[in-house]
Amino acid sequence: MVTIKLFGSLRLKTGFREMQAYASSVSEACGLLARATGYDKKEFKNCLFVINGRHAKYSSALNEGDELILMSPSGGG
Repeated sequence: MVTIKLFGSLRLKTGFREMQAYASSVSEACGLLARATGYDKKEFKNCLFVINGRHAKYSSALNEGDELILMSPSGGG
């Protein structure tokens, strides 16, 4: 089981904070989030991913006990 947390505007948009789920990859976790929040899986594909404090990719693997954080990409200027 992994812990999936949302931060930033992604959390505000979905109204979703955290969940625990069985997922073997970031992509699979995004699919689970899509079902839980009602958002399209594509909405999560452009997020910033962090696994256990390290930057990760959409294709990264997850292991039992991992913490996956998703953050909306931010803009500024």
